[in-house]
Amino acid sequence: MRKMFIASFALVFMLMFGGVLTAQAAVMGDTQITFERAIEIATNAVGGGSVTEVEWELKNGNPIYELEIYHNGRKHELKINAATGELTKHTSKATNKTVTGITVSQVTSARATGFAETAIAQAGGGTVREIEFEPKNGVLICEIEINNNGTKHEFRFNVSTSELLRHTSKAPKSGNSGGGTINHLNP
Repeated sequence: MRKMFIASFALVFMLMFGGVLTAQAAVMGDTQITFERAIEIATNAVGGGSVTEVEWELKNGNPIYELEIYHNGRKHELKINAATGELTKHTSKATNKTVTGITVSQVTSARATGFAETAIAQAGGGTVREIEFEPKNGVLICEIEINNNGTKHEFRFNVSTSELLRHTSKAPKSGNSGGGTINHLNP
């Protein structure tokens, strides 16, 4: 009976957390480090503080996290290799700015993956190029950028309600055409 319980628990654990990592891999490629772990690495490097921006993106085919943290009168900008967790850049400068940080529990890989999957479906397929969490006018927003055969799609979601606030697309320039931006929702 005990072995069956342990096996059942292990299966539930794998389905709950393995599913998140599988979905994350499908959306974010070689990313091995979750949003949660990237925040932990960055705040440990700074010694605490208020996280005000978390961004995952592909730069030259490599997944990276960029974070902005305010701590003890300094603005810190950090880059973390999303495949290895290595802190690759950390700069800081003095600031008098007072900030309200992100509620870190709202910035999860599961939430990012869910928004990205919705964006991919709305764009008709494509590759995720960027996922960013940032407060705007007191609301935590998740912005997703998708590239689908050269057409750049940008999505904006309200993190608290999961509402899709904006979807625009811009076709690539070709010949005499300058491409064009289409707003898929009411402004």
